[in-house]
Amino acid sequence: MREEQFWLLVSLKLSGEATAEDLAALDRLLEQHPEMGARLETLHDWWGHRSPSTPRLKKGAFQRHLRRLNESEHLPSRGPWRRRLYLLTAGVAACITAVLLFIHPRAPGTKIPQPVAQSTVSTKKGSKSKIQLPDGSQVWLNADSRITYNESFRGAAREVQLCGEAYFDVVKDRNHPFIIHTSTIDVLVLGTVLNVRSYSNETNTEAVLIHGSVQVTLRGHPEKKIILQPNDKLVVQNGKGVVVSGAGKAVSREADTSRVMRLGKVHFQERDSVATEVLWVKNKLAFDQESLENVALKIERWFNVKVVITNASLQHTEYSGVFEDESLPQVMEALRLTGNFHYTIHRREVTIRP
Repeated sequence: MREEQFWLLVSLKLSGEATAEDLAALDRLLEQHPEMGARLETLHDWWGHRSPSTPRLKKGAFQRHLRRLNESEHLPSRGPWRRRLYLLTAGVAACITAVLLFIHPRAPGTKIPQPVAQSTVSTKKGSKSKIQLPDGSQVWLNADSRITYNESFRGAAREVQLCGEAYFDVVKDRNHPFIIHTSTIDVLVLGTVLNVRSYSNETNTEAVLIHGSVQVTLRGHPEKKIILQPNDKLVVQNGKGVVVSGAGKAVSREADTSRVMRLGKVHFQERDSVATEVLWVKNKLAFDQESLENVALKIERWFNVKVVITNASLQHTEYSGVFEDESLPQVMEALRLTGNFHYTIHRREVTIRP
């Protein structure tokens, strides 16, 4: 259903038939599934570089084709959106491909590029996974996360799409840079160890560099770049705002097109030689001056439960702590002792109240 909706919305957008509601739905889909952004960018690039002498499709031809389909006696009755989806999804990917081939005729003898097979690895709440990429790079995937990559890793760059949190140990290859795409930032890597956190339901995206050097670019604004050094931590606000430095000084005031970027250092707990931000790789649940709202999201993913905070005044209280083998009740009790709230656990739901 997700793939079908993507192709439907893209076809409407490229054909100029998309409504404001269609475009908003496409934006939401890309936010939830950033790996689809690469496909859309490729289609936009092909579509936008048509030769002026290339024949154009006749205006309204596509809609007339849809009307003919609509008149089919075999079409089942259904709601407007489902009906529209039924008409388009079966052939829309082929239609787009055919149109692209039509507007980009091949020279004689030119080989038709073969589709690149992609692999997607995802984790559920309460679970983690370790994978090895085709180049030998290793990735630790945190709970409720997803990574997508080309199975062959061929081409000028090694690219992955990330939604969630992952710890990367990247094999060095200066001729083939490693690029991590999220909905907010793109991280260019030559060979290093780093952690990237980009959950769609959180307000910030984070990049933490452990070893090596990386370049981070703000998605949609290639001119906004920053180089990270070991133990640097970059926090990017997922909403719009002002770009600021680590000291809090504004370096750009393009509030309509920028996001807040803060550069700081990773944190270490006294008993750990590993940065707090990556303790999850060691199977430790860690909070470092984090709001109860963020703590609740981490607990949900770690224990595969739902956490409800009944009073908004509790959300911004900050907590710190490291838990290794503690159960959910033990974690909640420790937080209660350092905070000012009560809680109940019923089945797979935790309720926090004043």
